Amino acid sequence: MPIHHVSVIRYYRDRPGWDGEQIQDPTWDDVEAAIRRMDNYCVPIVQLNPTEFEDSEEIFNVIGGDGRWALFSMMSDWQYEDPAGSDEEVRLWDSDQGYFCKGKNVLTDVEKVLRITKVFYETGSYKKLDAVH
Repeated sequence: MPIHHVSVIRYYRDRPGWDGEQIQDPTWDDVEAAIRRMDNYCVPIVQLNPTEFEDSEEIFNVIGGDGRWALFSMMSDWQYEDPAGSDEEVRLWDSDQGYFCKGKNVLTDVEKVLRITKVFYETGSYKKLDAVH
């Protein structure tokens, strides 16, 4: 499979700090469960990494949860965008520094988040993600 590992970042309500869980050679069920667990506070970040390197620019980022997610690449200018969405700045990831994007970059349908993420999971590429509906 094109994904070397998945990182799930976890924060805590009762103490400062965070930690991470890495899932080596993840199945699609592993990825789907991690995304469905996202709550925008305790579990606000899931990253699919096609390489062994934690600082890889190829990482596929899923940020948010609790009904609002953003999908983006560190490598390129690719990020999910709904052309009908707003340019108003919104914040995801409430437990720390947050992630700021435009309203048009936020998905509210977890099934669509999963469809787009699955294409990356299967291909390790951003090339076909904009065609996913």
